[in-house]
Amino acid sequence: MIFLIVGFTVLNIFFYLRLALGWSKIAGVANRERMIPFSVIIPVRNEEQTISQILKHLERQAYPKDLFEVIVVDDFSDDGTVDQIIQSKDALNINIRIVQLKDEGKQGKKHALTAGVQEAAHETILTTDADCWFGENWIESYNNAFDEGTNMVAGPVTIHGKRLFARLQQVEFSGLMGFGAVTISEENPSMCSGANLGFRKRAFEEVGGYTNNLFTPSGDDEFLLFNIMRKFPHSTRFMKAQEGIVSTSAHTKLSALINQRTRWTSKWKHNKNGKVRVSAILFFLDYLIFYIALLGAFLGWFNPLTIVGIVLLRFVSQLAFVAPINRFLKGKSAVWPLIVFQIIYPMHVLFMGMNSIFGSYTWKGRKY
Repeated sequence: MIFLIVGFTVLNIFFYLRLALGWSKIAGVANRERMIPFSVIIPVRNEEQTISQILKHLERQAYPKDLFEVIVVDDFSDDGTVDQIIQSKDALNINIRIVQLKDEGKQGKKHALTAGVQEAAHETILTTDADCWFGENWIESYNNAFDEGTNMVAGPVTIHGKRLFARLQQVEFSGLMGFGAVTISEENPSMCSGANLGFRKRAFEEVGGYTNNLFTPSGDDEFLLFNIMRKFPHSTRFMKAQEGIVSTSAHTKLSALINQRTRWTSKWKHNKNGKVRVSAILFFLDYLIFYIALLGAFLGWFNPLTIVGIVLLRFVSQLAFVAPINRFLKGKSAVWPLIVFQIIYPMHVLFMGMNSIFGSYTWKGRKY
């Protein structure tokens, strides 16, 4: 067993150090003189508390107002979301269009995004969520990231909050985002976020949009990423630009976090990308063996100093990867959250892995 523990530890350290090197190699985006038009699509359902905020951030964009439109697609909201959109449409100096889904047999985020793409007047699409915000150069960053040969751009996302629970979420998501950034840059994609995503309308249509993954309500971002990268190799990039960062608030309740993570992890079993499935299984086994090592040290099966050394080496390699990404996202120190993660995160991964298979979740008032 000790050889298995050491073997997975070596793989773990190599994995994070390789990711750290991969992150350092990702090039930033260069300023471009030409400006292209964009259609910004925001799918919404029961977002009356946040939709006005993101529309105001879009009005504050430094990008020319005549070069982007905003399409808000309402997914059968039963609160005051539509009223808030109408008020913003009248008050703000940007082109806002409202699209409402009509067929209740076609509901959910993927149908909302599809409707938005169909209504888009421009070839280059940007997507984000109603509970997000960004700086005034967000659209300009995408203008710099897209060139003639680009079909998709994945943007950076960060989580905001003040307490330890929020800090843990922020550091965890930094690692996930960095993992996605490196794998996209290496043409071996793993993940991206629909809260900050850009793609060509033509590419979306040629891969069939979401028609081959409507069986799961989540995964609009990742499945589209896989399909576009498969059909159009070498045309997807990660936007390594701080001006393009999209922010969202951390969850304040553990139940809400578990619900969200269950939704995220539930789609992996539908993923046709073999490398992603194998990676998910290896992550699960790595953390399971890590707990066995801790238990073995406590029960006297293994030398405690050996296990302490393993824990320290894992921590240092993870810090080498996450710390630069955390600084890029303008986050606070990742040291203390990562120390906490050494104990609780394996439990989180094991629980979410099982819950994604046997559990259920609620999203936007709908149970899955």
